[in-house]
Amino acid sequence: MKNLIFTLSIFITTCSFSQQWIDLANVYYRTSPLNNADSSNNMWNLNTYAIDLKAPVVLNDDNVLIFGLEHQQNVISNSQPGSRPLNFSSSMLQIGWEHKWNEKSKMLFMSMTRFNSDFKFVDINHFQQGGLALGTTSRSDNFDWKYGLYYNAEFFGPMFVPLFGFNWKINEKWRFKMVIPVNLELSYQPKKWFRTGIRFDGVNASYRTNLNTGINGPNSYHIDKADNNLWGFAELNLGKNIWFHAKAGYSILRKYRVYNDNEQMDVKFGPVNVGDNRTETGPLFRNGLSFEARFIYRLPLD
Repeated sequence: MKNLIFTLSIFITTCSFSQQWIDLANVYYRTSPLNNADSSNNMWNLNTYAIDLKAPVVLNDDNVLIFGLEHQQNVISNSQPGSRPLNFSSSMLQIGWEHKWNEKSKMLFMSMTRFNSDFKFVDINHFQQGGLALGTTSRSDNFDWKYGLYYNAEFFGPMFVPLFGFNWKINEKWRFKMVIPVNLELSYQPKKWFRTGIRFDGVNASYRTNLNTGINGPNSYHIDKADNNLWGFAELNLGKNIWFHAKAGYSILRKYRVYNDNEQMDVKFGPVNVGDNRTETGPLFRNGLSFEARFIYRLPLD
């Protein structure tokens, strides 16, 4: 059965102030080399370059505003000589408000405006509007519940995702946190300057494209991207709040598919596609290894 696995990625640096830090800046490079797509000998490479900036503004003890900017550039290339790479990007503006209701509970409201395009032809149909409501309730000093709802106007149809998870500080060195179906992480920090662990991340997104054909008109296709990865990672503090983060992993049920713009489902609710009569297309490439390196400017909160 198709589409049993649904994941998405939400980049929220306030994800919560019960963490020990907040990431104010991320610059990273991700690559997935030498992926098979079919029975031919052609190999496909996926490269991603991105920058993510956040600026929290503390109004008072109970209210924090969050502003964020992110840009991501993706390139899919083929090993066949003379083939044209497929380029597509995402630029996002985030505006949020976190309100503390009482000593145990708070809520984050976030507006996310995206421009997902290959820039061959640009119009208002390349914009997406999304939103998030994410609550946190502390059961103790070492355990927080997470719950909420995410929405985005994807090009394949409207998407609603219920969110649920927790943040558990097991002891001074071990932490386990997750927000299903976004991510899951088990980390170990034996020293203040070093952290390691395992992590799962999922992405479901869509991008307008004309497949780099150079057509001078509205893009007639969109890419439906589902990319889920299981990682091992390590972080090193380089000094002055700068960290180097590296991870290696393997994708799980990865699908990059191209559809005509008029091929949409009625609604996607979590893992369930409602009214999905789209013609199934072959994936651009299949599962493979992934590697990532990033530099982080991280502000300690304690």
